[in-house]
Amino acid sequence: MVVKCCICNLILKHKLKAIIIFIFTLAFINILQVFFFQLCWDNKSKYVSESVDVVYTWVNGSDPKFLIDLRKYLKINMTTQDYSSQRFDDKYELKFSLRSLEKHAPWINHVYIVTNGQIPYWLNLDYEKVTVISHDEIFVDSFDLPTFSSPAIESHLHRIPGLTERFVYFNDDIFLGKPVHLEDFFSYSHGFLIYLAWPLPMCSVDCPWVYVGDGQCDTSCYNFNCQMDGGDCNNYQGQQLWNSSHYWDKSEIHQYQRNVNNSTINQRTRYRNISISARLGLLPAVPTRITPLLLRNQTNLTNIVAEHNKQVMLRNKLLSKKREARSELKNTSGKLHNVFDAYGASLQYTNRMLNLKYGFKSRYAPAHSPIMIDRGIMEGLQETFTRQFEKTSRNRFRSNDDMQYAFSYYYFLMNEKEYVAIGDIFDRFDTDCSGTWSDREIRTLLTKLYDLPLSYTTVDHFEELLLNCSKQKDSGEVSTPEYERYVDSKLPTVSRDLIIGCTMLSEILIGKFGTRRKYKYETIYNAQSSRVAFKMLNSNISEVVGHLDEIRRNTKKFICLNDNMDETKYSDNDLIRAVLYDFYLSLFPNPSKFELPSDYRNRFLYLDELNQWKKYHFKLKFITYSCICVLCYLTYCHLLKRRFLYRFFNKLFY
Repeated sequence: MVVKCCICNLILKHKLKAIIIFIFTLAFINILQVFFFQLCWDNKSKYVSESVDVVYTWVNGSDPKFLIDLRKYLKINMTTQDYSSQRFDDKYELKFSLRSLEKHAPWINHVYIVTNGQIPYWLNLDYEKVTVISHDEIFVDSFDLPTFSSPAIESHLHRIPGLTERFVYFNDDIFLGKPVHLEDFFSYSHGFLIYLAWPLPMCSVDCPWVYVGDGQCDTSCYNFNCQMDGGDCNNYQGQQLWNSSHYWDKSEIHQYQRNVNNSTINQRTRYRNISISARLGLLPAVPTRITPLLLRNQTNLTNIVAEHNKQVMLRNKLLSKKREARSELKNTSGKLHNVFDAYGASLQYTNRMLNLKYGFKSRYAPAHSPIMIDRGIMEGLQETFTRQFEKTSRNRFRSNDDMQYAFSYYYFLMNEKEYVAIGDIFDRFDTDCSGTWSDREIRTLLTKLYDLPLSYTTVDHFEELLLNCSKQKDSGEVSTPEYERYVDSKLPTVSRDLIIGCTMLSEILIGKFGTRRKYKYETIYNAQSSRVAFKMLNSNISEVVGHLDEIRRNTKKFICLNDNMDETKYSDNDLIRAVLYDFYLSLFPNPSKFELPSDYRNRFLYLDELNQWKKYHFKLKFITYSCICVLCYLTYCHLLKRRFLYRFFNKLFY
């Protein structure tokens, strides 16, 4: 009986030990999970090669809290902008965009959804590839919140914690219609792919941007919106501008200086529309009557004829250029009127800022497609236009002085240059790395330096430059390698030090090759017809069905359906929403991993509520595990005490 009791005590003792060890192990694993899971998740992108994230912006426009804030700040700001319901209406675009992303771009690393604190009720928050980010987490200045301006939100997207160095930004109304690869946004051979649509709208009546800064004074462009014709009219001091039957003196015109970063114009400018022929009449007049005195001097006659021919060629060139611009704008005028009503003012403002920085150029609007953003480039853009982006962030609603996100990023990337040292220019043409230029390498240089075909005079002139430089600067110990010179060559040894030390030649080379693109890119013009399907949806059911059928027939990689419905037509809009939902289902019928099962929905629809529940849950979990640990400790101490007493009494009585 005593033996049996001892065996039972032994078994019980080992069971308790096993239970205690199991409880301690379970508690330790859970504590590690709680404390280190988020840290590991935030840093996981560091260990993924060439990972690219996707960022969405989303808002639920029917949310009562959102509508209360919207009305409140509309009254405070007294804005005249159109903030009708369709601007924020949610028609499940984000859900089907995520389905298209999972279907056609499964290589995406992670998806971030930026909201004002809302959570889509259908979103699977337990899916490891999706994270909801609130505006509070990315805005630098909390004073700018809440915001209802998409340009303000977009300007902070690159500050999302844990975001990859390069990410793709989607509007929630953009879908993928075909398989998309990383090469559709970036490749190391071509750089960034830039999708452009159509030329910018005219800055004023009868003045396309191509007229501004073209060297010809156009009175229709002489206004603030067109930046005073880019300073073209400054060259006509003391002359009169021809404007149909009216003349007005140049002294009345406020002068606009080129390349001035901070300029204000307080004067009210006057301008009238004139025809192309009137503008061309501003060219310097050439005398058509040749006086006998001029005929006596053959040299003067030759100069006059040459000047006349030059002016005629210039006139024809400008006329051809402007006819082409007119034709191009005419072909796209139907699209421009509707598409750019919403954000056209900010587009024009951004273009004026780019003109001040990079000069007057003809620019195109970005296509309605996803855009790959490099965080370093975006930081450089905002450092260059610091004041403008700070103002954009402060605007709670869309404003005329917003920096347009894709447009400013594209043209910053395209226009940024980096300087090339004269030594690097020498190395570029020293293809055999011999430290000297051979006759063959010099020939290659000349083809890139001068117009083809190369004349004997051009080649001889360049050789004379090299000979003069060799007399002023010794090549040192560098000698011309064998077979570097042709038989009849008279050139000296052209070393790296010789080129660097020759001021005249260095200036020529730096003037031609001294700058290069800072970033590699490839431009895709007319992307709206080749790779992007962009449709404006109005309240006409027939037109909407026609647009959707066009997309079904000719599906492109990127699909953008922009809501332009009339909010007063309730019944038509409800029908269109049903047709649109059916269209989405025809393209993407299968639910994605980003969605909850159809019979489930999120318990919390706001991040604040979810975070509070997580904190409460964490505290409760911590207290529970702490109690278990204390209980296990007390149990273990009790067992040790019993074991000690058991041994003590055994020694005492036996």
